[in-house]
Amino acid sequence: MHKIAPGSISRLQALSALGPRFYRASVYVRRLETLGLVAATGRSDPSFVGVEYEIADAGCAELEEQYVSFPTRRIKS
Repeated sequence: MHKIAPGSISRLQALSALGPRFYRASVYVRRLETLGLVAATGRSDPSFVGVEYEIADAGCAELEEQYVSFPTRRIKS
């Protein structure tokens, strides 16, 4: 279990519930990527200046470990 900021946890929850999403580069997203909890899909949106990320298996496991009642599912795009 990693120590994760509340802002990062909300991003993990959104990725788990809604599937891949675009995020601007931030310390929260970079930390999640460094920990292997999210992965960039390779898509970008020039008008938004963001990169698309999806939750990794480790991210789902992290959510289930910290929030047992939070349903996690991976949505394949």
